[in-house]
Amino acid sequence: MKIDIHTHSTYSDGYNTPKEMVEYAMKIGLDGLAITDHNEIKGSLEALKYSTRDFTVVPGVEVSSHEGHILCLGIMENVDKYLPAAEVIDRVHDLGGIAIAAHPFDRLRSGVGDLIYELDFDAVELYNGHTLLSTRRLEKIAKEINKPVTGGSDAHIMDDIGCVYIKVGDDVLDSIKKGRIEIVSNISKLRIIKGFLKSRLGLL
Repeated sequence: MKIDIHTHSTYSDGYNTPKEMVEYAMKIGLDGLAITDHNEIKGSLEALKYSTRDFTVVPGVEVSSHEGHILCLGIMENVDKYLPAAEVIDRVHDLGGIAIAAHPFDRLRSGVGDLIYELDFDAVELYNGHTLLSTRRLEKIAKEINKPVTGGSDAHIMDDIGCVYIKVGDDVLDSIKKGRIEIVSNISKLRIIKGFLKSRLGLL
């Protein structure tokens, strides 16, 4: 299964509706999508209505913990923002989901940093379609960390969906937890810059 597990809709700071996003993901050949709006589950729950036998929608949300952003997949309700990251992880696990450290070393956006080594994250997102500058060498972290490594587009506009996606088995959460992931990326710094200008500044 090819799935993009990090995207944003009009329910937070994205430009497209959940329906538009699902339709586009299908059009470009993805088999699944997770809409992970900032601190809001409604867009993800709306997207579930468009799940089909051949297209999987995984519910999720990107929670702003006290220390940084955490992708929470497989849950059906919001988790309070600004809680300590450890509490967010525990809450997500209690709800039957998984917690992924989002862009942990991004220079421009809030990530949990070295907490990836200390807390009970199920995976770490080292490959992010909107990370232009990182405070650490991602290849080095991928080799030394004892957790599954994953990636996502972090799309805020429809055109960026699928610029980073993962290949997993039919059980998305289980595949991620067990590290049975293949990351596919067709990003470049030029694409990241164009996507940022278009989504955040309305240019291009």
